[in-house]
Amino acid sequence: MVAAAPFRGLRFDPAVVGDPGLVTAPPYDVITPAARAAYEAMSPYNMVRLILARPGADGRDRYRPAAELLASWRAEGALRLDATPSLYVYEETYTLHGERRVQRGVLASVTLDDTSTWVLPHERTMAAPVADRLRLLEATGVNLSPVFGVYAGAGRPAAVLDDVTGSPPALDCVDDAGIGHRLWPVSDPERVAAWCELLADQQVLIADGHHRYRTSLAYRDAMRATRPGGGPWDELLMLLVDADLHGPAVLPIHRLLTGLDGDAVLAGLEGDFEARPAGSPAEAEALLGSLPVDAVGFGLYAGARTWLLVARDPAALAAEAGRARRMVDVEVLHGPVLSKRLAVSDFEHRVAYEHDLAQAVRRVDEGAFASLVVVRPARFADVAAVAAGGEILPQKTTYFYPKPRDGMVLRALDAEASA
Repeated sequence: MVAAAPFRGLRFDPAVVGDPGLVTAPPYDVITPAARAAYEAMSPYNMVRLILARPGADGRDRYRPAAELLASWRAEGALRLDATPSLYVYEETYTLHGERRVQRGVLASVTLDDTSTWVLPHERTMAAPVADRLRLLEATGVNLSPVFGVYAGAGRPAAVLDDVTGSPPALDCVDDAGIGHRLWPVSDPERVAAWCELLADQQVLIADGHHRYRTSLAYRDAMRATRPGGGPWDELLMLLVDADLHGPAVLPIHRLLTGLDGDAVLAGLEGDFEARPAGSPAEAEALLGSLPVDAVGFGLYAGARTWLLVARDPAALAAEAGRARRMVDVEVLHGPVLSKRLAVSDFEHRVAYEHDLAQAVRRVDEGAFASLVVVRPARFADVAAVAAGGEILPQKTTYFYPKPRDGMVLRALDAEASA
């Protein structure tokens, strides 16, 4: 069962830090170096100073400085621990393709599940990010960023708490991307218990934060080895969103390749993919969106030229990979295409990931990468089905949007917060 519980949130005090919109930040792994500097300039309390802390005086360790800064914020009252354990209804309003949308979920403390029975991962993780986030968690003892989970609840759990959004929020701000963020703590024991009970029989798909989830599992195991009997490390901070009611959009994450120019990619795929010229990467993305659901295709951009690549026999590629089912496009890309035909084995160093297509194109034009593979977004139903079957998709398969903002609520793992 999904075991969710209220917790004493650690929240910024606007009386100390000022505008809450200036202290939040997106998750660490989508922040560019330029954006990092911009967030630092917004406020001396911006979350980027914790999740992507600068090295200390020794020029190497950036985890201890993050812990020291966090401790100083708590000591001066910039971050205050809520008096009562609560669930936190969290709403994001945004515009996508000209349409105004709302995503709403609940921030809760959720028991870790390493059996993948109730909390389902769907993407592979990479060793370096897990090691990095583990050192940060060990240093700070705080869940700085929520893991983002979605479930198909037909609106039932959400209905228990949705009406609180008719009251004034405890926090209301707009971030630098124009996304609105509102927060309502809910501490009423009966309502909290009712929501937790309805959520218990759901399966939660990790939408974003696979590395942070894996980090929490590693931290829990290390703590259990020295401090048996359980503790706050058995849980982590999650945002839980009902995909049937207030769910996110699913956007693509494109692939940037080193050492493989357009000619090399086309030569490697000549027998299995039909290559059609396209006017631009944006046109290739649009053409991908018009392909049949059971087709497999990609866009390719290199040397100021663009192509649409469509698999001649998707079933044969799936069979080659040992799959009886239809494969998600990125599975074909990482398996039969990159690994087998293009001999890419080091995905951590030869492949980069970028959800912003214009930014990806610029990085190729500037010479940072040899080529760009444009992908279409994976369908939520396909991702959920793969995860429910116990299978894992390649890293960065999905980009669920919008992501929860770091700094809305933190979850401390110390004794005071757990009391």
